[in-house]
Amino acid sequence: MRSQLTLGFLTMLSVSGNSMAADLAVGKKIFEQSCAYCHKTGYDEKFGPGLAGISERRDAEWLDKFLTNPAEMIKTDEYAQTLRESNKYGLTMPALPEMQDANKRRDVIEYLKTIQ
Repeated sequence: MRSQLTLGFLTMLSVSGNSMAADLAVGKKIFEQSCAYCHKTGYDEKFGPGLAGISERRDAEWLDKFLTNPAEMIKTDEYAQTLRESNKYGLTMPALPEMQDANKRRDVIEYLKTIQ
């Protein structure tokens, strides 16, 4: 009986742990549906900067904050200000509805880490 309870508990932990892990495929799909309109996966600009190597320039915490509220980051973060000032179209990244969901942001950030 005790071993069954332990096994059940460990199974529950592994299932809940997996649900907390970022889903790279979901992140790629969200990127293609919501981000690719303005961003390329290379270094070239589209309407926004190319995102190749972004995870080498900014850590996951910065990306999470920026994706959540780009306008607020532009007010307080020097790198975000530089991105805004260097945009040749005068565009500012909008706060996308998809990026208000922490799980979706996590998935997109994991996908961004693969873009080199």
